[in-house]
Amino acid sequence: MSTMQIAIHNLYGKKLPIVLMLTLITISTASGRTTHDDEHNHANDPFEPTVTKKESILLNSAMSIAATNTAQAIKILSTKDLDEASPALDFAIGNLNFQSDNLDEAVSSYQAALKKLPKFRSAIMNLGRVYLIQDHNQDAIALYQQLITDGQADADILLLLGHAFLIENLPVSAESAYRQSLLLRHNNEDAMLGLAKALMQQERYAEGLALVGEILNNNPTNRELWSLRTNAYLSMGKQADAMRTIEKAQRLGCANSEMLATMGDLLLNSDQPEDALRTYKMAFCGETPSIKRILRATEGFIALGNTNNAKEMITSADNISKTAPDRFDNSDEITLLRLKAELAQQTGQFSEAMNLCQKVLRIDPLDGRTMLVLVDLQQNAGLLEDAVMTCERAARINNFEADALVRQAQIEIQREQYRRAVSLLEAAQTFKDQPHVARYLEQIRRMVN
Repeated sequence: MSTMQIAIHNLYGKKLPIVLMLTLITISTASGRTTHDDEHNHANDPFEPTVTKKESILLNSAMSIAATNTAQAIKILSTKDLDEASPALDFAIGNLNFQSDNLDEAVSSYQAALKKLPKFRSAIMNLGRVYLIQDHNQDAIALYQQLITDGQADADILLLLGHAFLIENLPVSAESAYRQSLLLRHNNEDAMLGLAKALMQQERYAEGLALVGEILNNNPTNRELWSLRTNAYLSMGKQADAMRTIEKAQRLGCANSEMLATMGDLLLNSDQPEDALRTYKMAFCGETPSIKRILRATEGFIALGNTNNAKEMITSADNISKTAPDRFDNSDEITLLRLKAELAQQTGQFSEAMNLCQKVLRIDPLDGRTMLVLVDLQQNAGLLEDAVMTCERAARINNFEADALVRQAQIEIQREQYRRAVSLLEAAQTFKDQPHVARYLEQIRRMVN
């Protein structure tokens, strides 16, 4: 499930369905709308079903044990011939299945209820909830729009519609739904948070941040809000504000490992490697440190030439590889091997670095980045023909063409093949126009002329 789907499940998948079932039954019986034993008359209210006296007794029997034994409650309700029963029974069975996370069975029951009473409001509402959890967002949107058309939308339905639009990356529509929900239920945190996300998806960060700040005033330990604020500042290019946000969240005890790892990245980018290492260690000391985050941190230290810190990160990754190998996917293993090769290259262990590159390329012959590391090693070892062949292989890989052609041009210059180097640099510029390569190309052209 996505973060939004988990939120929907937590908000609407556990507590509300049985509560709604009880409310429905109470209204249907207390208002005098139970009918004779085998009759159902929905003409007076197309949005709520009626139940017979026998069905009312059956529902009450199921309710009495539903909280402790949902399977038995479903069995009691299923003793009635459901084809002829009130849609209230199908709805109740759907709610019990929803409560038990039997989502496919819940969908079938809600659909059966709607086949009998197409405008059954509560069944439409709960079916939409299940669809959202199952990632059938367009189906949920269609259901909630039907309720709006019928004049049956309330703050909850508009909130769920906003969630559906947001999951479908329709932030303008989501914004409209959230705002309407807030008109009906002022200061609802779920709607305000959804609205903030919708605004930020539209790159209206200042408005979104204002909303997040308002929610944080009432709920200062909400981790998601601090994370949202951090990401907004990063999107605005305000790294210092992002760092201050993470620091505040850390003081409140609600900075998770992802936020701390982001702080590590920011410190690394600010040329504070020791502070970055300390922050990364805090981020990765939990039970489930992110392998990809550790590898990204390693990559950053290698880029800075900080080999000691890079070694610490690689040691952490190796430990996880040994203790929890299932946490590594194939791409993680390849990345770790390549980073070990780059580190070996930086520390002068050229033979080890070359062996590691060859190992990566046996696993993934199309790893362009490893090929470029290997080119450097071959060139430094004087294996120029091998380096040229590796460049030619890398130049056939998408997104590595320009870099591979520039490396090959440098080898040709080393061999004093200047015209060939000019052709290679011109070809590199057609893939990616780079000012520094253009200046380099002009220098080589002058040498040819």
